Amino acid sequence: METSLPLLSLLVALPALGAVALRWVRHPARARQVATGVAVLTLALAAGVLLLFQSGQPGPQLVESWFRVPLLGVVYRMGVDGASVPALALTALLTLALVAAGPHQFLDRSTLVVLLVTESATLGFFCAQDLALMLAFFIATLVGPSVLVSRGARARPEARTLSTFRTYMLAGTLPLLVATVLVGVAGWRAGVREPFTLPELLARGLPDGWQRPLFGLLLLAVGVRMAVVPFHSWLPVLMMRGPYGLGLMLVNVHVGLYLLVRVVMPLMPTLWNHAGPLLGVLGLCGALYGAVLALAQVDLRRMVGFLLVSQSGVLLAALALLNVQSLAGALLQSVAVGLGLTGLMLVVRAIETRTGTTDLTRLGGLVRRAPRMAAFFLLLGFASLGFPGTMSFVGEDLLLHGILGSHPLVALPMLLATAINAIAFFRAFQRTFLGEAAHGHATALEMVEELLPRERWVALGLLSLVIVGGLLPGPLLRLREPEVAALVERVAPGQHGHAPEARATR
Repeated sequence: METSLPLLSLLVALPALGAVALRWVRHPARARQVATGVAVLTLALAAGVLLLFQSGQPGPQLVESWFRVPLLGVVYRMGVDGASVPALALTALLTLALVAAGPHQFLDRSTLVVLLVTESATLGFFCAQDLALMLAFFIATLVGPSVLVSRGARARPEARTLSTFRTYMLAGTLPLLVATVLVGVAGWRAGVREPFTLPELLARGLPDGWQRPLFGLLLLAVGVRMAVVPFHSWLPVLMMRGPYGLGLMLVNVHVGLYLLVRVVMPLMPTLWNHAGPLLGVLGLCGALYGAVLALAQVDLRRMVGFLLVSQSGVLLAALALLNVQSLAGALLQSVAVGLGLTGLMLVVRAIETRTGTTDLTRLGGLVRRAPRMAAFFLLLGFASLGFPGTMSFVGEDLLLHGILGSHPLVALPMLLATAINAIAFFRAFQRTFLGEAAHGHATALEMVEELLPRERWVALGLLSLVIVGGLLPGPLLRLREPEVAALVERVAPGQHGHAPEARATR
């Protein structure tokens, strides 16, 4: 379905224009107000796209095609499908949460500009219907964070953060760049006028001799961006020492997951089937490894980073051991984790603002001074880890039942990883909020203030969405049902299993 209304282009451009406008806003409070207003308008546009999207119809909708680069064959073509349209709303919502509820001391003008630019590039990535255009937006999502990390890298720990981040982002971007160039070369050799357009590329396919190197390059790019073990080291470091919100923006909207679902799996289905068992083992090992390291952490921010690493491993395993239930569950789980862990990290940042630390050895007894903070910390954490009645519970239920149907033994280590994650989280809750204050820090902890109204409203909103999504998962599952069925039919024919909506409502 094509449209003459440039709704998607406006959605992508709005945060970038807001970031440009912030250059002329000098007062910090005014800059936060402008950024919040831009984030609200962006969320409203994303909601409009969601309302205009017609669920049940396969293929891209709201398609825009404005210009073409003649010599390169790159086409500015935008559109959304069932896999990408929820990601637009999630990206806009998480950006608004970070801007509206973030501690003011972390939200200087440079950070606000980078958050909005990263949001714009991420939205463009999800809307792009051209592989070269996706690459451009993929790179753009990393430019702002790299600049901000560079500015803060004066002390030695921050300098190590910069080195680690740059190394991994280069390792994730260069393979995607090379793969895109190779796709273009293959298309030009075949006489194709627009070699990067995704629908035509998927219909045309790739020469057999080109598929293995392209598959390896794209998997490397995805592994780094998803922070899958062994390409995960940049994420906990960035979560602990990096600028506010950027680790969440780079991982929680699951750009790497979308790259797998939209490009890698449908473009090379045979190779994906052959590599499935190995990738499933890699994902499970990563899920267990991340869970164990989360349990070992003494810093709240690093713990959340390793929880994200563990969840990335679970998502990879679900996609590798593919059927309708596991794919639908993985996509639903990605939304639940994005909402829950973003809310949890906002509470962690609130703790840091009030106590000056996120070191568990220096915290304790905060529940007496901040009971609402303790309640939101507990509920948001469990809501992201599969607590019954939440969206993550439905996602994990679908995911596990999908895997049990074809690989029963695989479900056991996945359940073990989930259990260890829950233990790690409850241990962190206990050491932060229960018991006595740490020795030598009791006086400072007695001055801790409760969550501010804006922090409470954002945390409550994120928690409510996770709960409503758990009680009523049907609309989100139906939204993605045509894409899920089409992808499974293309990659793993005969692996349909039960309809995910039916499973979720039992």
